[in-house]
Amino acid sequence: MTLAELVLVALLAPAGAVGVKLPALGELVQAARSRDDVEIERVASRLGPVKLERVAEKGKREERLAALRALPLVDNAWAMLPQLALLCGDADVDVAEAAARAARRICESLDPARMEADEIPRDVPRRAQAELLKQASRVELRPDVRVSAIAAAAALRAVVPIDEPMLAKLLGDEEAQVRRAAVEALAGAPGQDAPLAAALASDASAEVAAAAAAAICRDVPATASAPKAPPSAAETRAGKLPQPARQRLRALALDDALPLADRLDLVACLRVFAQPDDQKILDQLARRPPEALKRRARSLGGR
Repeated sequence: MTLAELVLVALLAPAGAVGVKLPALGELVQAARSRDDVEIERVASRLGPVKLERVAEKGKREERLAALRALPLVDNAWAMLPQLALLCGDADVDVAEAAARAARRICESLDPARMEADEIPRDVPRRAQAELLKQASRVELRPDVRVSAIAAAAALRAVVPIDEPMLAKLLGDEEAQVRRAAVEALAGAPGQDAPLAAALASDASAEVAAAAAAAICRDVPATASAPKAPPSAAETRAGKLPQPARQRLRALALDDALPLADRLDLVACLRVFAQPDDQKILDQLARRPPEALKRRARSLGGR
């Protein structure tokens, strides 16, 4: 162990651990089987994040899964994010998925206020984010592992810059699940309008295209800006959609097989600089089920 690692172990050791008998790993496994977060946290907090990560890396299979289930529940689990990111590539697919889920939960718990309060070095989430995107790009990994890795990396955007070009490359992945996860991760990111519009226009999966449309359109207000007021950023983005993307959007709006949540978001773009074909779609949606989409279309000017 290096001196830095020894210091980190000392800092992250569970409170009162010196001279206290740590719980047996069997207790942790039993607690994980119970699916009771309170009991898992009780046992895990006596082990601490460093011990849990080591078990996750080198323990028996059931112990590894239990440790990964427990890690997001203990204090200072953020320190283990780079190691969790590496475990997303584990040969045991269940361990890899558990590691990706754990990383995602920890990443989603971080925000600037917590970073400051916990004095978290920015190097930790930065290294974790880079490794998560690296694992997400590995086509040999199971798609659900890659999806969780993408979501975890995107959650870290709140505290460190993310490699947006590397994330955008995943829009060309062979797996539709991965492409959709990349679309959702890019939603709201600056400078990503063109990749999202391209996914809307040309992705082979209607669900991925609908997710891209929803990402572009969800912030468009239901009513236009005041006559003399400039259009909002969301309206400007919607108004710049290339014609192929706009044509695909019209078709997606009428596709009852798509997730309703995506359709409720994407129809907002039809209001902005509406052409006759856009108004026609809004009018159709305003007169047919589902009720939620009917109300949404009417709020956007459908008759």
